[in-house]
Amino acid sequence: MKAIILAGGKGTRLWPLSRENYPKQFVEFINGESLFQLTLKRTLSYFDKKDIIIVTSLSYKFHTVNQIESTKGISVRVKKILEKNIILEPYPKSTLPAVMLAIKSLPEKCRDEVFFVFPSDHIIEPPGKFKQSLNKAGRIAESGYIVVFGVRPARPNVGYGHILAGEKVLGGFKVKKFVEKPSLSRIKSMMNKHVYWNAGIFAFKGSLFLEELRSYAPRIFHYSRLSYKSLMKSFSSVPSDSIDYAIMQKTKRACLVEFKARWSDLGSWESVWEYFSRGENNLSIGKAEFFNSEGCFSFSKDKLISLLGMRDMLIVESSDSILVMKKGHSNKVKELTQYLKKKNISHIEDSLTVYRPWGYYTILNENNGYKVKEIGIYPKKFVSLQKHKYRSEHWNIVKGKAEITLGNKRFVVSKNESIFVPKGIKHKVYNPTNKMAVIIEVQIGSYLGEDDIRRYTAY
Repeated sequence: MKAIILAGGKGTRLWPLSRENYPKQFVEFINGESLFQLTLKRTLSYFDKKDIIIVTSLSYKFHTVNQIESTKGISVRVKKILEKNIILEPYPKSTLPAVMLAIKSLPEKCRDEVFFVFPSDHIIEPPGKFKQSLNKAGRIAESGYIVVFGVRPARPNVGYGHILAGEKVLGGFKVKKFVEKPSLSRIKSMMNKHVYWNAGIFAFKGSLFLEELRSYAPRIFHYSRLSYKSLMKSFSSVPSDSIDYAIMQKTKRACLVEFKARWSDLGSWESVWEYFSRGENNLSIGKAEFFNSEGCFSFSKDKLISLLGMRDMLIVESSDSILVMKKGHSNKVKELTQYLKKKNISHIEDSLTVYRPWGYYTILNENNGYKVKEIGIYPKKFVSLQKHKYRSEHWNIVKGKAEITLGNKRFVVSKNESIFVPKGIKHKVYNPTNKMAVIIEVQIGSYLGEDDIRRYTAY
């Protein structure tokens, strides 16, 4: 058995916490772990590490590697194997080409195995029920069906695709019909029928997937006949399409397995509210006070949010943006981000924290002639050899230790020590330890843009 973890996406539905350059699967949600890391650990509990393939966008390469390396409870050896199994899509093409790419990356003899497809941005609990569903789905997929996981609706939800189930087969149900994100009135008319939410998790033999691809998506199937190397080179020409639209809504071999675990794709702020709520009148993740307010949700990382006289409101705070909306409008956050992007508002792409292959930086303050950053460098990583034309830099080590190359000299600078980097001097920073190094950097100069960097080595 093989597991394909899909880790692409645009990061718009949970804005401002997620961004185009940092989608929701990489955002910390539970006990300091991201949805991607939770997916990784959940998948490793059932599949051999060598059988897990991670498909992500080329632009998310370093996020994916850094998330694997920082996942708790996984050995260094397992992490190295997982990193070798990362496939980088040259262009985002939706789920169908991503799965095709994963199958084509393996020897042809593997195509008679069962492949499971998992999104990387779901929460699933408890692990035991998750494994039971996988066992059942695996048996049905072996018998020649394409299995989709369905979740019994707890309430009407226009944000989910729905599936009408038919007669029983092999412990599951034949699929009668897929209904993609129906209206509220249609959902209410279906609630008394044998209906499920589409969880977006699939299982099938690789050979059957390619057969159905030939029948229902011939333009994409054409590319599956190329070698893996040629497919990567031609990937920009592959049509975009999802498994749901291209195959599942057309195939005669679709079978549904009821997914009895607690599941959510956290596809909107209301679904976050619903998932974490335990029947409270108001819910907060982070610091919040509710005064004469009912049915409200707040999310904050650092700041205290106080609500006075509010009803059915959602407030989300990030380092540089605040989202305030009425309950019932969270499915329009994507439209909001599109509107903001048309206005060239940069908050859609990045936040004040920007992630790099070596770590991250957060802009703490910026004004005319100076900028203050917090810089975090991962263990055994280095910032490239570089110099600046228009600015000097003052570095204060506040956590860990850094090995700093300055011109022809090398210094080891520890916590509570500092160093000055004049403009025009080549410099490099390396973290020689097994713990994060944190530097407070003060830039002073006539120009402080990120493009005032001349690099002499790569990351």
